[in-house]
Amino acid sequence: MCITSLISSLALAGIVVMFTLLGIGTNTLKAVHNQLDQQPPSEDDDYTDVREEAKNILEMVMDHIETVKIVLYILLGLVLLCVITSSMLIHGVRRNRRGLLVPYIFQEILNVIALVAISIWGLVIFGTQYQIVSSVIGLFIGAFIHCYFALVVFSQYQALGLIRMHEEISMK
Repeated sequence: MCITSLISSLALAGIVVMFTLLGIGTNTLKAVHNQLDQQPPSEDDDYTDVREEAKNILEMVMDHIETVKIVLYILLGLVLLCVITSSMLIHGVRRNRRGLLVPYIFQEILNVIALVAISIWGLVIFGTQYQIVSSVIGLFIGAFIHCYFALVVFSQYQALGLIRMHEEISMK
């Protein structure tokens, strides 16, 4: 009983720390945005275009900062869920318990849905700027990798089922 409460309190503390870091990150983003607003462009500066692009992207993000926070909280929840399901996956493979592989498969399906939804949301909200499109392409590649992982785990799930079936037949 004591170990369970210790683990749950440590998990809660970890979640609080992550939310705090996320808040610090958004505050830092606001500070960078304000700093870029205060710098006047000079005529002989070779990096004026780069600063303008960064300023435009930060303005877009700052316009939708609450939505960005919600998306980051959703991703944080998925990461925490991924830690739990990955440990279940490892335990299930080591102990030949195929029922422990199912949560990981559902987690990967959730990851793919979330990545595709975030990609579409990013294109709708932020438009088709170069940086946004390259990020969306990365998210789609990540979604395909998650699909592959889900298929690998599903094939292991099927293999464990066949192994169990052959063991039951050989016992008779």
